[in-house]
Amino acid sequence: MGGADMLGMAEIRGRDATLPKGGPRAPVAYDSIVVNSNGIGAITFAARLARSPEFQGKVVVAAKPVAESRRLIDGCTLRARSVDYYAAACGVTREAVLGEVYGSDWRQAVADRQYAAYCNPDAAGRISIDRRTVFMDGENVRRDRTPRQPLSYGVRNSRLMGALNSLARECGVSFVEEPATSYADLRALAPGQNPLIVNGTPKPIDGAAWREQPLPPRDFVAAAQMAFTSPRLAQAGIIGPHDSFVGLLKRDGTVDMCVFYPFQDPLSPVATFYGIFFRIVRNGAQADKAREQDILRGELEQVAEALGLSPDAPEETMGTAFVPLSPWRKLGSRQEGVLDLSRISGAGCPIIAGDGMARAGLGGFAAAEAILLGAAPERAMNAALGRWRLNNRMQAFAMTKLPSLTSFLVRTVPGVAFAGIGKARDFDMWAGAY
Repeated sequence: MGGADMLGMAEIRGRDATLPKGGPRAPVAYDSIVVNSNGIGAITFAARLARSPEFQGKVVVAAKPVAESRRLIDGCTLRARSVDYYAAACGVTREAVLGEVYGSDWRQAVADRQYAAYCNPDAAGRISIDRRTVFMDGENVRRDRTPRQPLSYGVRNSRLMGALNSLARECGVSFVEEPATSYADLRALAPGQNPLIVNGTPKPIDGAAWREQPLPPRDFVAAAQMAFTSPRLAQAGIIGPHDSFVGLLKRDGTVDMCVFYPFQDPLSPVATFYGIFFRIVRNGAQADKAREQDILRGELEQVAEALGLSPDAPEETMGTAFVPLSPWRKLGSRQEGVLDLSRISGAGCPIIAGDGMARAGLGGFAAAEAILLGAAPERAMNAALGRWRLNNRMQAFAMTKLPSLTSFLVRTVPGVAFAGIGKARDFDMWAGAY
């Protein structure tokens, strides 16, 4: 693995995150690592530690093998910045990560420019696209960043997981392909006497003592997504093959929002885009989940029609979600002797900002670097994720607290409405930090 252009901490430092710094090291607190997940954040974390002399041959992942299917479950917007963290964790180039995901050619998946507009439903439910604006592209960048770089890639989540698991295996991660469900089971897998048990799932680990027992979630995000072909893209004339589209509409006192991105998937070879519609649901435990998802699916199909897209085998690619929000505050681990990797990386509201895979990779990478410095991984994760959490919270606020103002601005002056979001490119939250 690796090579002359392999990435490390120095090559990927950017403005989006405060990463652990080198310098005098404290003794490493653990002699081995056991992780109960092979998800994106967990496998990034495991790969980074497995490459270090301190943990060579001492990192174990206990989880069922990645099961790939056409269904779009979990996130599909791979911000290009995410690849920096995966590559640095695995000690390879960006191109090596993309090659593992897509093969030799990933151009179909690239988004170079992002459009935004209001989506107007008529009495029959048909949606038209109001005035649109370009709010981000690869040309207008700060002087210290490289122009004409991809902003994002569209990828099926399980395809990315499969690729990162393959790279982690090359890094020396050991896999136990039967899930261990209790603290005692995980502890028994440790190849050392003083292991760190890492929770890469949202659920607590059975048998681990509580440090802080959280309240049940109150608010949720409902979502519906699927893959699309693009038979009428040029005729519709709204976006091109390497453009993304962000749209919103006001419904029942809040905002429904959608994104469409170029997409590439070996299991869906004719699909060229994926799209998702989502909504923050207050007091979601009392909500009619099926109704919310049905409405979102209808909106998704109507906007796709306006863009010149057609559903690609929706019975196989369609995925729905109803996911709880994480607390907005800085978080610690809930249980004694357990690093709550997934919970801390959540850093707010899922889905709405298309940043879940970036936050997972960043959280896992920052935690691993902190452990190698003998520092507290929770503190390092919270420091690294601060700007992402703030950006995410501002979007949730606009969707739920200011829906009328947000809708008015997007409908009348979309360039003004999306000016702040477009600045995320300057903070290295889309293209890589180079």
